[in-house]
Amino acid sequence: MTNASEDFKFTLKVMIDEKKKKVLFAESDCQFVDILLSFLTLPMGRIVKVLNDHFGQKAPAIGSLTNLYHSLACADNADFVSNDAKNLLLNPRSPFEVECGMLKLSLTDFQPTKYFHCGPCSFGTHSVSIYYDQADCLIHTVYGRTTTTTDEPKKVAKAAFEGVFAADRASFIISDDLRIFPSAMGIFQIASVLGIANMDKAESIDVNIGLKEILTLLKLCFISATPLADLVLNKTSLALAPEPKTLVNHTEFQEKLGSKKMVLKMVVQKSKCKLLYALAEDDFVEFLFSLLIIPLGGVGHLLAGKTCIKGIDILQRSVADLADKYFKSPSMKNRLMKPSLVHGSVFENYILPLDQQCMTRDELRKFKFSSLKFPKGQGRYLARPIAYMVMDDLTMNPLCIHSTISFLREKNIPMSDVEEVEVQVGLKEALCILKAALTSTSVLTDALLNSVLIKKREIKTGFKELIGTGFVYTEASLTSTSHLSDSLLTQNSNKRVKQEV
Repeated sequence: MTNASEDFKFTLKVMIDEKKKKVLFAESDCQFVDILLSFLTLPMGRIVKVLNDHFGQKAPAIGSLTNLYHSLACADNADFVSNDAKNLLLNPRSPFEVECGMLKLSLTDFQPTKYFHCGPCSFGTHSVSIYYDQADCLIHTVYGRTTTTTDEPKKVAKAAFEGVFAADRASFIISDDLRIFPSAMGIFQIASVLGIANMDKAESIDVNIGLKEILTLLKLCFISATPLADLVLNKTSLALAPEPKTLVNHTEFQEKLGSKKMVLKMVVQKSKCKLLYALAEDDFVEFLFSLLIIPLGGVGHLLAGKTCIKGIDILQRSVADLADKYFKSPSMKNRLMKPSLVHGSVFENYILPLDQQCMTRDELRKFKFSSLKFPKGQGRYLARPIAYMVMDDLTMNPLCIHSTISFLREKNIPMSDVEEVEVQVGLKEALCILKAALTSTSVLTDALLNSVLIKKREIKTGFKELIGTGFVYTEASLTSTSHLSDSLLTQNSNKRVKQEV
């Protein structure tokens, strides 16, 4: 965040009901709406970082993504293909960096793009990578020592009436829960939509908005049902209970043909049907880390606007409901609704259906880009196959047998009360994990284990109905349906023998 952004302030006109201490709505030009829309362009990892940097220990936890970010920060650099691979995840870039650089108030502190190019050689054009500290070369069979240059994004000064995401000179009405309406709707229709019976007691006040207020508003989007009202009236919000969690039962996205499923071993305490931890291989860990690079608008797109975070869902719905003419261009609306991931940040076998950003003509004309997005790692973040111990709240550490034994001993859980449940994670399960990670601190239970336990109960109920009442059977194992089949065949065989006798 630049000093210019820190010093800049503008005035927001707000209508309040002084008697009820309630914000009715705010009236704004494109400046304030641009900033609201910029929230959707921020990657989840960047949001966690910005809130932690500004609010410190008072920063709200965003579900389990905050724990995931801290686990990433504490991970050994040697586990990654390069330091820049880890930095890419800790400081994820936005596909809207150019646009965010034009905002009068920007939450982004993106650094100028670094270009890593190969050493001097006889080939006319340098081979360049913008993601990692090495680049492959058409001449050299091995990587030469790299040098770096920086390319400062050009910031275009915008007049007050010029929009970045919103159309120039457009004016808007913003409700206390961040619904956005064009002023052209008229006061009577807007009052009807917002449920305002009368405005006899309404009073107009001017509110100065600077960087501090915008950061507070971003925080309130995750913890308040009425973020604008809480900001204007300086309320101290208690953490908002998320909307009831529902799994992703239906998705419009189709899994890629032949896509490989990830395997997760969930270690469960049998007596309590409680998840203790999960054993994850590197592909699942890379998937979890990749959640941090998804822009907030991309999360809304993947979950069909049902993130269970009210403020974010309403903001996303406002973008969908506004006509194209209120945006800088129709393509801008589409980009906000379905943002791409920054070019080169997606690892091999990425499971979520988000596109990668295309390189600009200027970039393609200026450089020959390295074909290796992930040097040494064949499209990976992690340098080597490594198993992790993942907790329900997405806290994770490299797997150590000694630490797992100590964990069970501390919990006073005997080995006989523990079993492994093997779960395959495809697109549907990945979306469930993303949704749970936004609001829950029991992600793996909510997204995966509960459905496994429900299926187990359904199988057990069907088993009883099939055999008949009063039948004693051996309980099937969670880990394999073959145990159930074997039990069923054995009991039927025994029953036939008794009948023959």
